[in-house]
Amino acid sequence: MGFICGSTGKQRAKIAQIFVLLLCSAGLSLWGQAAGDTQLNPPSSKAAPKPKKNAKDKEAAPLTGGPAVLPNEAGIQPMKATTPIPVKGSTPTMDAWRGATIRAVEFKGVSAERLAPLPQLLPVQAGQPLDPEKIRNSLRRLYATGLYKTIAVEGYKTGNQVTIIFTGEIAYFLGRITVDGIKGDRLTSLLQRATRLNAGEPYTDAKAAQGTDRIRQTLETNGFFQSRIFTATTVDNEHQQVSLGYVVEQGKQARLGRVTVRGDSGMTAETFRKKGKLKNNSKITRNTVSNALGRLRKQYEKQNRLEANVRLESQEFEPPANHVNYNFQAERGPLVRILVEGVSLSKGKIKNLVPVYEEGAVDEDLLNEGNNRIRDYYQRQGYFDIKVTHTEHVIDPQHTVITFNVVPGPKHEVEAVTIAGNKYFSTDVIEPRLAVQPASLFIRHGIYSAALVDADVDTITALYEGNGFGNVKVTPEVTDTDDLPGSGKKLARLRVKYQIDEGVQQRIGKYTIVGAQKIPLASLTPLLNTQSGQPYSSLNITGDRDAVLTYYLSKGFSQAQVNVAQKPEAHNPNLIDVTMRVTEGDQIFISKVLTSGLHYTKPRTVDERILIHPGEPLNQSALLETQRKLYDLTLFNEVNAAVQNPAGDELRKNVLLQFTEARRWDIEYGAGFQAQTGNPSTNCNAITLVQLGINPNQNCNPNGNFGVSALVELDVSRINLGGTDRSISMKTLYGSLEQQATLIFTNPHIFNNPTLDLSLSGGYTNAQAVTTYAATILQSTLQLTQRPTKPTTLLYNYQFRRTKVNSATVQVSPELVPELTQAARVAGPGFTWVRDTRRPLALDAEGGTYNTVQEFLSDPKFSAQRAFDRLDATNNSYYAFGVKRWVLARSTRVAFIRTYGSPSEQLIPLPERLYGGGPQSLRGFAVNAAGPRDSITGFPIGGAGALVNMTELRLPNPTLPYFGNSLGFVFFHDMGNVFTKGSDIWRSAIRIKQPHSYTCKNLSPTDQAATTTSNSIDQKGTCDFNDFSHAVGLGLRYHTPIGPVRVDFSYNLNPPIFPVILDYNNLGPNGQPGPAHVGQASHFNFFFSIGQAF
Repeated sequence: MGFICGSTGKQRAKIAQIFVLLLCSAGLSLWGQAAGDTQLNPPSSKAAPKPKKNAKDKEAAPLTGGPAVLPNEAGIQPMKATTPIPVKGSTPTMDAWRGATIRAVEFKGVSAERLAPLPQLLPVQAGQPLDPEKIRNSLRRLYATGLYKTIAVEGYKTGNQVTIIFTGEIAYFLGRITVDGIKGDRLTSLLQRATRLNAGEPYTDAKAAQGTDRIRQTLETNGFFQSRIFTATTVDNEHQQVSLGYVVEQGKQARLGRVTVRGDSGMTAETFRKKGKLKNNSKITRNTVSNALGRLRKQYEKQNRLEANVRLESQEFEPPANHVNYNFQAERGPLVRILVEGVSLSKGKIKNLVPVYEEGAVDEDLLNEGNNRIRDYYQRQGYFDIKVTHTEHVIDPQHTVITFNVVPGPKHEVEAVTIAGNKYFSTDVIEPRLAVQPASLFIRHGIYSAALVDADVDTITALYEGNGFGNVKVTPEVTDTDDLPGSGKKLARLRVKYQIDEGVQQRIGKYTIVGAQKIPLASLTPLLNTQSGQPYSSLNITGDRDAVLTYYLSKGFSQAQVNVAQKPEAHNPNLIDVTMRVTEGDQIFISKVLTSGLHYTKPRTVDERILIHPGEPLNQSALLETQRKLYDLTLFNEVNAAVQNPAGDELRKNVLLQFTEARRWDIEYGAGFQAQTGNPSTNCNAITLVQLGINPNQNCNPNGNFGVSALVELDVSRINLGGTDRSISMKTLYGSLEQQATLIFTNPHIFNNPTLDLSLSGGYTNAQAVTTYAATILQSTLQLTQRPTKPTTLLYNYQFRRTKVNSATVQVSPELVPELTQAARVAGPGFTWVRDTRRPLALDAEGGTYNTVQEFLSDPKFSAQRAFDRLDATNNSYYAFGVKRWVLARSTRVAFIRTYGSPSEQLIPLPERLYGGGPQSLRGFAVNAAGPRDSITGFPIGGAGALVNMTELRLPNPTLPYFGNSLGFVFFHDMGNVFTKGSDIWRSAIRIKQPHSYTCKNLSPTDQAATTTSNSIDQKGTCDFNDFSHAVGLGLRYHTPIGPVRVDFSYNLNPPIFPVILDYNNLGPNGQPGPAHVGQASHFNFFFSIGQAF
């Protein structure tokens, strides 16, 4: 004979609560009913077919009735009851089988493998005596897993042994959710979010239908009223998962039809339509109505009808014409006049202060907000005792007057804000937290109000209470005088003093952790920052609680809870006993990691970055880190990480990783500019100017000219090469200073090493970064990048460059043109070391350091035509100090070039030399204009040594009108230069002015064309540029989300002079150079850029 016990329920939380025993004519059945059901659901009354006899079962004895024949074990089917007879409280019942040995426990519908390890943890186990209560508890536990829609238990008895079978209809969960058929990624993403369906949650047909309705509603909002939506599902029975796909035929976008207006709008329908820009037959978008309402409200605002009410009453869609008709309701309301009495305010300022203008409505809350804004505005002007009220007077239905009455009171100045009685916290710790501020250079009258004083009291109290001073008292003392003795100023002065009575500091008494059973205390104790005897700190205890909870979550205890209880000790109230109570819950492990959405990407590309694996605890932190690492591949628009069946009480859960691959081809373009002094001038050679049809009198200055350099950029990239994170890209740049085209191949994580990247690049550059010449460079670089630690980067490379200076642009002595414009090949190995610990942002650092060392060797052994060794090192450091975070920043650069080989190999090509000057270098010079200059034309030619030291004092951002605290100021001093030889650096360090400057006034072409000393840059003439230049200046920094916008004004204290024998700045009428004279670099320079100077 058999029994059947089942439970059904509409909600997973409503587990079977009421069990009624039924005696069946052919067996014993037990039915379970979930709480909330209205009736019992017995099995079908249709009798089941009799199973065939099995000789092995002839000794089986029925509970009631005649002989019973049980089916064989290969095809067990329960015997169906015909007419259940309630027998609650009577015998025989299920208790008749109580004590029978359970031969086996089997599972149907949901496999034992999916349930594992739960079957071994159920109250019902093979070999134990049957207990009806354990069956009920097992039923509840299985249903709580969320893996069943309905569940039942069947039982068959053979002799004194019972076989228990748990069976039921399995539940399915959402897998991948896609929306296809839409043109445009933005609308596709919008529709996916509109479904409000999340991967991993239970799937039902009703949820899929709701998603369809929401997609249709979103499409109609965007103007697609004739769309059709089809739903397709893919069922994965093995993982109980349903992938849901919506295929959309969006149809044509609807057009605007009729527009009708009801109510007292004060304008004709045509005017209403025109003001709202509701153009006939225009496309309907999601913003059509909102934009129209905004424009109409602004129109009424201009007429001072601030209580106007405009809304869309209804809309109608005409299918044949594909038009949408709008019906608006508009009430223009009365003319509202706003007056301010007691003070003088302009109309523009009133509109800024009274929010009824920006909200387009008049109500008491907005008028009260206007009171507050006017009060705050005048308190910033020093009227700390100001009182503001308002009245509203309705003259007639069409006219209303709102008057703000202002009594400013005497003008004040916050002379001082002091703190007394503080011992545990220094004044430097408390002051930055105060809202009341004394008058200063940028805050003319200071900041004060009674509400701000109260806020400061609460702030100080909270600071002390959070560190164990539970009895602290803060008393504000405000001294208001009309005139300070001896000041001679008739201005009310305020002194604010916060008197602190700290009281006795409480300390930690007993600190215990209770409830930790599955995690040993030895693993939890090191996480605590608080110990017995330490000063009590609520912040530290909160941090301890979060640390313990995070640890439990990392070990798979997703339902863990950590609560902290604290109470004073009875014998000593200043000792606080802290008890951390842990409720662990079940430890959840990962069953499988299911990936989807990989079409072009090879699975092994993502497998290497997945930090979670089957059998491990479900670590939410590792799941988030996996998501981050997968995004770092730059192959996916979206990586969705979810847990299947999140609310189910499973012990092993599947993790879903769903990928949306990015487009493999990408095109980016943009335009910009850079403004600064010292922009290079091109084509100054008179012959070239005539050939190009340019006025030979064009201004070509050795110091460059002030101007704006335009930039246009076009980049094309292809990612996901071969299903990996390899990529190839082409970057092109066109501007007045530079034209560039570069092809770059990157192979990140080569050799499956996450710290190694390989890149191969090559391209063409035509740049004029120096006023002296324009150079064409063909180059290629093979580079291996290594990141051994987070702040450290190592670059190993081989560089090959062919440089060619355009002879029509080089501004040097004519005798040097053939030599300097000869094409030169440079090749060899390079090495770069970078260590970056800047914080919090690289573009706006307040602490840390930035260090680089670059080494490059050009040698004939590597097919080079020039032999030199270049070493370039930089050290930047940042120091924050003071209460308001002043920042002292400094940068030092030292560079050398050493040549060797034959004389022909020792001349350093112009593009390979060291240069200085510009917004990121010596700001006392124009771009790359520091150092040696040509002795005939006066144009810079670079050097073989460089030393640059830049120091900045970055002031805390003040609070300013219009700018708020976004504008900061910087004082800077730059010193150094570019030198003819590396050995000239140290001997020039004490020189504050140009040595032997009188020799630079020699305008003899013969003397200036002669070689005076041997050097690798072929500098000629008598002029010496080996001194330390000094420049001081002021910078402005406007802080934006992408970094500060920078403007620097510098003054060079000792600019060099130089001979100009051939003057291309003042050409004669026939293109001949102007008369020889002595030139000088500019004292004043200006730069505009993004980010800090260093």
